[in-house]
Amino acid sequence: MLSARAARLLTENTTGRLCAVTFTRDAAASLKLRILEACGKEVANRLAVGTFHSIALNQLRRAGMVTNRLLGDGERLALLRRCYLQHKCDLPFEKIVSAIDGAKASVSPKLFADSAIEDVYAAYQDALAAEDSMDFSDILLLATRGMAKKTIHPLSVRWLLVDEAQDMDAVQCEWVMLHGKSGVEVTIVGDDDQSLYAFRHAMGYSGMMLVSETLSSQEITLPINYRCASNIIAHASALISLNQNRANKAIHAARGNTGIIGLHRASDRNHEAEIICNAIEMSGNPTGWAVLARSNTLLESIEAKLAKSQIPYSISGGKSVWDGVVGSALVGLIRNIERDDLTGLANALSVCKIQPHLLNHSTDSKKNCTQLLDYILSQTSENDERTRKIIVGLKKGRIDWLGQAKNGQVTLAIYAAAGWLRDSIERKLPKKTPLNSNGKMIGDLAVALSKLNGSVAQRLNVIMRKFGDKTSGGVSLLTMHSSKGLEFDNVWILGAEDNTIPHPDSTEEDERRLFYVAMTRARDRLEISSSIEDGLFTRFVDEARLQCN
Repeated sequence: MLSARAARLLTENTTGRLCAVTFTRDAAASLKLRILEACGKEVANRLAVGTFHSIALNQLRRAGMVTNRLLGDGERLALLRRCYLQHKCDLPFEKIVSAIDGAKASVSPKLFADSAIEDVYAAYQDALAAEDSMDFSDILLLATRGMAKKTIHPLSVRWLLVDEAQDMDAVQCEWVMLHGKSGVEVTIVGDDDQSLYAFRHAMGYSGMMLVSETLSSQEITLPINYRCASNIIAHASALISLNQNRANKAIHAARGNTGIIGLHRASDRNHEAEIICNAIEMSGNPTGWAVLARSNTLLESIEAKLAKSQIPYSISGGKSVWDGVVGSALVGLIRNIERDDLTGLANALSVCKIQPHLLNHSTDSKKNCTQLLDYILSQTSENDERTRKIIVGLKKGRIDWLGQAKNGQVTLAIYAAAGWLRDSIERKLPKKTPLNSNGKMIGDLAVALSKLNGSVAQRLNVIMRKFGDKTSGGVSLLTMHSSKGLEFDNVWILGAEDNTIPHPDSTEEDERRLFYVAMTRARDRLEISSSIEDGLFTRFVDEARLQCN
C-alpha cells in the first residue's frame, strides 16, 4: 500500500520531494525498488527512502552534530559493561542494558527507579562524550530533540510516509509528529495487530493513535486479508478480537476458499517433531512449508528430524541445532575421531556435567586431549564413580573410534561416539528411564551424519554447508517473531503449550498478537501442535475457536 501511495503522489505531482521511512535496510531497499518500478526512475531525484536512523543521521550531518565514531552494537555493549563493572552494580547486566535502552527510547529525560542504573547510565554517557562517540539510539534522539529546539531543520520534503508504524517507539513517534507540525504531509501505515516489539519499547496501537490525534489525521481502515483462506483468517480474527488495545476492525478474507486446519497432541517434543516431519514428507513439497516456534530452542528437535530424513531446510533469524549446546558438543566430539580438538572435547565433557574447574584449568595449560583426560582422572576422587566412568569410557572410546575411522568404518565410529555422548549425558538417570529429548536429538543428528559419505571432516563440512543454508530452499524454520511479513502455503506452529505461549515474561495481549501473526502466515494450510509432556494446549487455541479432534 505504501509504495502505491508514494508512486501516485510522485506521478500526479511534478514537484515536491517524498521521503519514505521504514525499519530495516532490506525493507527500505525493497520499498524503493517497488516505488521506482511503479512510477519510473525519472522521479528518483525527488525520492528518499531509508530507515529512521539513516535519515536522522543525514539530518545530524547537515547540522554538523555527528561525532567521530558511531559505535556498533558489540562496542556499545562492551562500553556499557565497562561502566557496569566500574560501579559494581548488583543488578544483572541485562537489566541495566534494558533500562538504558528504554531511557533512550524516550524523548524526555527518564528517571530510573534504581540509583545503580542511574550511575551506570551517567558513566556511559560521560564515556561516550569523552571518546567522542555516539550509539545507535543517540542518532534519532538527538535529531528529534534538535528539531524540538529548532537547532535542526526537519526534512525538506512535501510528503513523509512511514511503513510498519506499529513498531515506532516514543522517539520515532515524536520525530514523525514534529515533521507533521512543520507542514509535511504525513502518512503512516501499520497493523496494530502485528505489533510484536513491546520488549523493544514499540508503542503499537497507542503510538499510532498518538500520531493520528496529534496531527488530526484521517483514519482509513483496511480490514481485508488477501493472504489466508477464509477459515484460517476467521479463527485468527476470533483470537485477536479479544485484545482490548486495538483498532476496531472486523478482519475478513478476500479469498473464498476453505483451507486445512489441524491440531495435534504429541507425547513429547521428539514425537511432535516426528509428526511434523512425516506430514512434510507426505506432502511431497518441503519448500511450501514453514515451521514456526516461540523460540529458536524449540526448533532444534524438528531441525534434527529434518536432517535425519535428509529433507532440505533453511533457518531464518536464528542458529542451527548444530550450533546449539547439544549439537555443537556432538560436532566437537566427532571431530576428535580424526584429529585432536581440545576445545571440542572439553565442550562435550561440559555437556556431560564434568566440573568446569577441571576443564577450564586444564585447557588453559594447552594440554592435548589425552593429557586433559589424564588430568581430570588425577583430580577426581575414587568416590566420584560417575565422572571416572565417563572419562575412562571416553579414553577407551577415542582409541576405538580412531581405529574404526582408519579402517574406513567412519559411520560406525560416528554412531559409537554419539552413543557415548548420549549415555554420558544421561548417566544420572535410572537405567529404565526412556531417552530424554537430548538423547533422542543426538541419535537423530548421528543418523544425519551417517547418511553422508567421506571422512569425518568431509561430512561435517557438508553439514555446515548443506543444512541451514538460507539459499537452499526446503522447509523454512523460523521463530514467530522472524515470520512477520512473510507468507507460506503451509504453516506448522509447534510448541503451542500454555506455558510456552503466552510466555510468562510477556503480556497476554503481546503474546496473543504473536500467535495471531503466526497463524496468519498460512495461505492454505495451518497445523498447530503441542507436547503433552510440556503442558496443556495454549489457551489461544480455545480463544481462536479451534477444537482438537
